Amino acid sequence: MKSTFSILFYIDRSKPSGEGLCLVRCRISCNGRTASFSTRQQTSPDDWLAKKGRVGPTSAVAHGVNHALSAIEQRLNALYERTLREEQYITAEYLKEQYLLQDKPRQTFADIYLALCREKEAQKGKTLSPSSTRGYRDSYKSFVRFLDTRGLQRCLPHEVDKALIEAYRLYMLRDLGYKMSSVAVYLRRLRQAFRRAMLEAGLREDPFDLIDIETPAYERNALSAEDLQRLLAYRPHRSVDNHVRLIFLLGCFTGLAFSDLKKLRMEDVYTLGDGRRYLSICRTKTQNGSIVPLLPIAEEILAYVGQGRTEGLWFREFPVNSHFNHKIRELLVKAGCSPHTEASSHTARHTFATTICLENGLPIETVSRMLGHRFISTTELYAKVSKQKIAREMRPLMGSEQTQRLRRALRICPPRKRTHDQE
Repeated sequence: MKSTFSILFYIDRSKPSGEGLCLVRCRISCNGRTASFSTRQQTSPDDWLAKKGRVGPTSAVAHGVNHALSAIEQRLNALYERTLREEQYITAEYLKEQYLLQDKPRQTFADIYLALCREKEAQKGKTLSPSSTRGYRDSYKSFVRFLDTRGLQRCLPHEVDKALIEAYRLYMLRDLGYKMSSVAVYLRRLRQAFRRAMLEAGLREDPFDLIDIETPAYERNALSAEDLQRLLAYRPHRSVDNHVRLIFLLGCFTGLAFSDLKKLRMEDVYTLGDGRRYLSICRTKTQNGSIVPLLPIAEEILAYVGQGRTEGLWFREFPVNSHFNHKIRELLVKAGCSPHTEASSHTARHTFATTICLENGLPIETVSRMLGHRFISTTELYAKVSKQKIAREMRPLMGSEQTQRLRRALRICPPRKRTHDQE
């Protein structure tokens, strides 16, 4: 269907100024709909030529006002042609918005991304953790470095397309050496910035609709009972190494995350009426409550690191995560575990869920409550069913009466011997 388009200039006689001047407005008509805006030009009603939509030549301001109106008309016509050619869909209101945006200072996409980071920074300590706000800042710096490599420092929002995003993905994988999971996180933050740009720049199409940024599924590692026994029996020579080992072991026997162990206070451990000691905290990541009965090994570790203190942090010195991950892999190898054993600070949490709890028959609902998960589906990601657990739970079925009866009913027909005639 052919699109109809027209431009009309008129004066607003309802609100004259103190000097009797009226504001000149522009009305856009497109496909039966209209939208109007102020041109910021003023003229006397006596000098206005309504049929021509211009100021009469006898007016002192005729040249300046008419020149400004002609420029507006020319820009609107060019905008209409370009929009109709590129988007094939147009309305009067959309043309008005796009024209008014041209008069505003044009923000680059990096500026919009930076504004998002500052907004997230303002939420630090309220709805976002410091690590989350730091992650937004790191992802912004990564994207700005990518734009610098391509000479696109002044990249505008409409220039961020599928090809540029795919090039950024390749840059993170190949040049920066990021893992697929990190790339997915950075692309999700970039998408948030682009959605903000769509609102501010009036964009319609989202190139992320054509891009798959699904996070790859990784196998979550947990120490086996044998590897855990080796680490328990190992005694490091250096006190620093032993400190790291004790932090990791406490995570294995309480299920606390690395950030929760860091902020663990002596006031978080209390004794109930049954004489049992419990650990109760509010998780750093989700703010969910977590209640864990202290196992004897966990109590021994806390008694050792507490050194008779009754208040304050259990661990007054705490390593950074990267150093901790490197050190715990080194200690596992020295303890006799396989050199290929993958371990990190979060492996302790998986070990508690799998080796300590589920391997010993605890219901997954109980494990979910101790881990502070809101949904059991999250706990299922942690709960890795080992071969030993499968064999142990299948053992009663192997010797059941029904299985034996079915086995006796089995008849196996031996293969028929081939005769000389068949040969």
